[in-house]
Amino acid sequence: MNKLVTTTAIGLMLALPVSVQAQTSTDTMAKTGAAQVTVQVKSASDMFFKMIPHSITASGLIGKRVYVSQKDMSTSEPIKAADQNWNDIGEVSDVVLGMDGSVAAVLVDVGGFLGMGEKTVAISMNSLRLIPDGDTENAYFVVVKGDKAMLDDAPAYEGNMSQQVMDSSETEATAMENTAATAASKAKDGMEKTGETAKAMATNAAEESKQMAADAGQAVKNAADKAGQATKDAAAKTGSAIDNAVDSTAAAVGTMGQANEKSGVAVDIATLDADALHGEGVYGPNDDKVGDISKLVKSSDGKLDGVVIDVGGFIGIGAKPVMIKASQLTVLKNDTSMTVHTGLTEEQLKSLPKYEE
Repeated sequence: MNKLVTTTAIGLMLALPVSVQAQTSTDTMAKTGAAQVTVQVKSASDMFFKMIPHSITASGLIGKRVYVSQKDMSTSEPIKAADQNWNDIGEVSDVVLGMDGSVAAVLVDVGGFLGMGEKTVAISMNSLRLIPDGDTENAYFVVVKGDKAMLDDAPAYEGNMSQQVMDSSETEATAMENTAATAASKAKDGMEKTGETAKAMATNAAEESKQMAADAGQAVKNAADKAGQATKDAAAKTGSAIDNAVDSTAAAVGTMGQANEKSGVAVDIATLDADALHGEGVYGPNDDKVGDISKLVKSSDGKLDGVVIDVGGFIGIGAKPVMIKASQLTVLKNDTSMTVHTGLTEEQLKSLPKYEE
């Protein structure tokens, strides 16, 4: 009960307006902080408040997290989240009143882990900045200007932490009740800190699991890419082998019926239509097929500059396009067919740079 009375009294002290005036025959003067307060009591009804705007209670202040900031802060502009440059230094554990009723300081528990190794420092009320929370009505952030280094140098508060204004009729049982309430509050704080630590550990574990899953997924993708490339290479080699076998067979059979040096007449490749040349096979020195014409390349003045030959691969898959000059080709034509010859072997063509449009 005494805790409730004391807390309520502190709340009234924090919320007391700068000047309250009413008519009476006697003026009572009191000091709250650095302000001079004049209280003129007219009747019992003037002693009580139904509501005090722009005020806070001690119970609302106790337990709040306290942040330290190196920058000045505005108390008139609400914010929705703690600034990332703020440092969380601890929480308000109590409020200290002077014997004249003024709020002397707030006690803040800083440092330590799960309540162990922390120290309590007394920070003057005038040093605190209460910044409105833009997301929650009647909520605020408690911030003090400075840095964490000043907290290390700040002296630990050595006042009587349990000092209270005692009523002469308070019994020993009530005192024990207050002690139990204090112990319960500290136990609650310890459980909350333990919960925060467990939450942080769970978050870290979840992030590690997520990263492990991502690494495993990347490893599977890499393995699949390698397997796909190996399959593609094997298919290209198989196709090339089949293509070479077909070319060898064609060479063995010969170019029967096709234009050759004996039956054909050499023609200027520049005079031929592109559609007529597109797809024509190109034969090497031993009359073995070395590739297929896929494109005619012309210079800026419209003259034929060269041809693009697809070399290697199988039915167009995996073939390498290379360009050679038109002068490196010989076109033979007779009444029934046309053949394209070059003095370059398939290996020589494959060694040329890939044609890029």
